[in-house]
Amino acid sequence: MAAALRRGPRVNAGARIRNGRRQVIMVRPAGITMVLALIASIGFGAPVAAGPFTPIKIVNDQAITQFEFEQRVLFMQLLRQPGDLENAAMSSLLDDRLRMSAAKQFGVKMSPEQLKAGMEEFAARANLTAEKFVEIIGQAGVQPETFRDFVESGLVWREIVRGKFAPTVSISETQIDRALANGRPMAALQVKLSEIVIPAVGAGRTAALQKADHLRLLLRGGEDFAALARQNSSAASAGRGGSLDWMLLTALKPDAAKAVRGLASGQVSAPVVLDDQVVIYQLQEQKQEMVKPSGGIVVDYAAFLVPDDGGSAAKVRAKVDTCNDLYAVAKGLPADRLIRETVAQGQVPRDIAGTLSVLDAGEASTAVTRGGWRVFLMLCRRGPPEDEMPSRDEVKLQLTNQVLGAQADIYLEELRSEAQIRTP
Repeated sequence: MAAALRRGPRVNAGARIRNGRRQVIMVRPAGITMVLALIASIGFGAPVAAGPFTPIKIVNDQAITQFEFEQRVLFMQLLRQPGDLENAAMSSLLDDRLRMSAAKQFGVKMSPEQLKAGMEEFAARANLTAEKFVEIIGQAGVQPETFRDFVESGLVWREIVRGKFAPTVSISETQIDRALANGRPMAALQVKLSEIVIPAVGAGRTAALQKADHLRLLLRGGEDFAALARQNSSAASAGRGGSLDWMLLTALKPDAAKAVRGLASGQVSAPVVLDDQVVIYQLQEQKQEMVKPSGGIVVDYAAFLVPDDGGSAAKVRAKVDTCNDLYAVAKGLPADRLIRETVAQGQVPRDIAGTLSVLDAGEASTAVTRGGWRVFLMLCRRGPPEDEMPSRDEVKLQLTNQVLGAQADIYLEELRSEAQIRTP
């Protein structure tokens, strides 16, 4: 499959007689099926100039042509990638060859359905369908196969990395706690859903569930979700075919979020019972994006006053790992000795703001004094408000992807170092 996807425009060759010599001529490309054409004169004539499908780089036994290079440069321009595009294009093509070689080694192939889904996923980042995306880049001169090859390389690499490294990755609860406490990662899963809402008051719940199951059977049979939503949904979204705006997955109620998480685009959830309603969701699109907190960054900190005698702060430090541990240490002491509050970042008291700014969650400082006391200052959490934090499952997934990404980079670098890369 990889070889078929990497074909470029077909080159038709003919011949003519000129000055007593028979020469090969090139007919203008008629389609996109790559042929590595090394055209030379026949007899004693001078060599014909290299065409767009002449190899310009060989990676092990795979060629990169001038045509592919120019297409990748143009594609990167359309994606508005910054920097030296020629170097970036060649580097990405070299990496693609290495990825596809690894895919062949491990027997990883993408089915037409997987490839189509990958193209749809990529195009969705620009809020386009794959068909519309191909149409737009085609108007700028980028061939569909250029986009397809680019997506295929990324998909097979993702499968290789998952299969090779995912079983060895383990994210602990402590790592998740630390990431949440430090407000990182800030990316959160956003989903665009459609819904069918069926009233389920009292004894009507059984009938509502039966109706939901019936609608799911119709959907499996090819019925249009939007049409069924207009006919059967009691929600305000019914007039829009059940369509909802983009939302954070965490904005859904837990049971709804659980039903939606793991769906692929176009798939329909199992019926979800929410209070006096039964809801069916269809996932339209999803994306991981950096989310700017609407309420700004908040700082959760603790300030514990201890005698400024050179030893008390060290004793406290030996007893606490988190801010919550300070409550046990302060038990029985006047209440004003321990201050624990969560405030907007701009409202942190001036005398401790600078010190807190350099701490990570769980770290403490004793650099500040107040009224003859030494302040044992501890950062509990820094980040968005609690209701805007990603879920623990989302954080675990992001941390896992970070580890897999680092391992993938190392593996690709190993493949580069072992590869035979030359210019013909």
